[in-house]
Amino acid sequence: MRLVLVRHGRPDEGHADRPHDPPLNAEGRAQAAAVAEQLAAEGITRIVASPLLRAHQTAEPLAERLGLPIHTVEGWAEADRGVARYRSTETLRAQGDAEWQRFLGDPAGYFGIDDARFRADVIAALQALTREPAREARVAVFSHGLPINVVLSHVLGLQRIIHFAPGYGSITRLRVGSQGAIAVHSVNESGHHRWAERTA
Repeated sequence: MRLVLVRHGRPDEGHADRPHDPPLNAEGRAQAAAVAEQLAAEGITRIVASPLLRAHQTAEPLAERLGLPIHTVEGWAEADRGVARYRSTETLRAQGDAEWQRFLGDPAGYFGIDDARFRADVIAALQALTREPAREARVAVFSHGLPINVVLSHVLGLQRIIHFAPGYGSITRLRVGSQGAIAVHSVNESGHHRWAERTA
């Protein structure tokens, strides 16, 4: 089995009607289209997405091209799912080093989520996918920066959550062996965005 983890495109931070769960902005929609262009010919058999709007909208262009439904899974949601206002990592970093270090020290706790529970929910969502019976299944998962970090940290045996900085619309690839072992094939692919910009 192959798992393709996609971080959502750039959201419309500060959206007036949905500050807690914003839709994609124009750049994010272009990133979603580039992801669809990249993955459309890769034999994707299932599409899974976080329930948050920015992840779901990133999945939509691929789902439309392939004629596949989007399966919503709560476990792939970001730790900020319950906040009143979405704040990007760029915004958090701009608030100063003290605030940024507080976030890095306990990313889930920063948003009022228990760290152990957050990790367990993400890993449970991952394990549910790895139990898929089809060995040749190729599953695209549209999620967020922290869940992708949780998965990579779990697979690589790392202790902290944050070790990687997945870009908007980036692709991370995993391969699941017949005995359930997971290998990392790539992290944070973003070349499809540069290709899309050149051909626009």
